[in-house]
Amino acid sequence: MSAVQSEWILGLDIGGSGSRAALQRVDAAGEPPTSFTGARIEVGAAGIALPAILASLLPQALHAVAERGGKLLAAGVGMSGLLSLTAGTDDAHRALHAQLGPIPVALASDAVTSLVGGLGIGGGAVVSAGTGVVGLGTDFSRCWHRVDGWGHVLGDLGSGSWIGTAGLRAALAAHDGRPGGSPALLASLRERWGAPEELPRKIYTRDDRAGVLAAFAKDVAGAAHDGDAVAAGIWTRAGSLLADNLAAALGSGVPPVATYTGGLFDAGELLLEPLAERFREIRPDAELRPPLGGSLDGALALARELLRAPATFPDQEPYLTSRRVNP
Repeated sequence: MSAVQSEWILGLDIGGSGSRAALQRVDAAGEPPTSFTGARIEVGAAGIALPAILASLLPQALHAVAERGGKLLAAGVGMSGLLSLTAGTDDAHRALHAQLGPIPVALASDAVTSLVGGLGIGGGAVVSAGTGVVGLGTDFSRCWHRVDGWGHVLGDLGSGSWIGTAGLRAALAAHDGRPGGSPALLASLRERWGAPEELPRKIYTRDDRAGVLAAFAKDVAGAAHDGDAVAAGIWTRAGSLLADNLAAALGSGVPPVATYTGGLFDAGELLLEPLAERFREIRPDAELRPPLGGSLDGALALARELLRAPATFPDQEPYLTSRRVNP
């Protein structure tokens, strides 16, 4: 008598700092998933090179399924840049199905998977903050409202790149003798990059400027913890901007509950306290909740939901789409 074949779902979280996959058995929702890591997003003239990212990630996951004598039934994918750095969802679905085969695949913006991971599929708003920032509010039916996500030149207010830029401006103000300067941040600038006069060349010539700027947010956090008022004020302002993002995402028809996610929140109360204070001021009718999980958890939840109720799955181009075969 042959053994019963195990059945699996796959979650993918494709981001600028790296990509991750998680495998979970269909009949074991509470069981910790098996995780894998892959390449980060790189953007060229044609947009995001998704096939290369998938090639670094999916073979590991598919091999693990085969090794366990299992069968992959569905996948959920959260992708950074889906709303602004791709030509549409069809090409992404083609790339996914080329490696996954004709299984149901849910493809979403990472804002959607962050919301699902943080609050579930009941709706609400999320602000996802790392190097950049994007907010999303939805009822998973008629209301879908994105906030920011415009990149470090045009937006990403309150993000790691915004904090790093504000910190460098305060450092340069101290160097110039202008008001609002921070000698502590100027010392951090010199330790990290050398003479301030060298900074423009070291910043403007980089393809990964946003990440380079965001890296200085750690220095701004360190100065704030050491009592630097200018650095602390930058984090306070960032928290307020993220609260404004959430409030904007909670538009008409969106359930009045919100959460947050992303590496920037590793700063803890330095960021969360001003965010919560500002949010209470502008949206006293809404509830701010700690996230239940992250974007990868949301991707797994979408795969599970697509399996459970394919006929009522909340497709909404381009935020969240599902396909079974190549479009």
